[in-house]
Amino acid sequence: MTTRELRSAAEALAQEGANRQQIYDQLRGPGSGLSDEQVARVVRYVPSLDTRARYRTPHAVLIILLWLSAVGKSLFGLGMALERGWNYLPMALLLPALSALLAISIARFRTRAYHTTAVLGALGLFRFIRRIDWSNFDPWDSIDLVVATGICGLSWFLFLKVASNYQLVKQGETTTVIFPDEPTGSIA
Repeated sequence: MTTRELRSAAEALAQEGANRQQIYDQLRGPGSGLSDEQVARVVRYVPSLDTRARYRTPHAVLIILLWLSAVGKSLFGLGMALERGWNYLPMALLLPALSALLAISIARFRTRAYHTTAVLGALGLFRFIRRIDWSNFDPWDSIDLVVATGICGLSWFLFLKVASNYQLVKQGETTTVIFPDEPTGSIA
């Protein structure tokens, strides 16, 4: 079984209401062709329905912020293409396309996309802060700054909460993988 097939099977079990421990217990073993730890690494990034429900609101806010970012970057890219020439259009639309792809991945609960978004958001935020002219601050810059900070913070928060660590417990020759209990209730 490939990692992609394992992830699909884990997603299907999660959609049926299984938690991470149940998913892991059903997918591990010699039939998977992967070690128990490889299975645990895949299952770690598959949130249960309870986890998805618990973090529904910050998840939706992050998706909205990513789409706002994509639209803002598209408008900026079009303005740059009009100013400098249409040869710059493909390069100017690269960041909006990346934001849209990350939003789609996050909408599908691809947990690693949270991490990628947080890292890219932090890099973009530092770059953005460096280029602001603080002596002649434009209010539009503050909107960009709030959106970029929101994206970076929410994606990091959700990565920490939705992706689950696991423990390897060794008992003699055997190693057992134990996932923590899933959160219940909403955070609001």
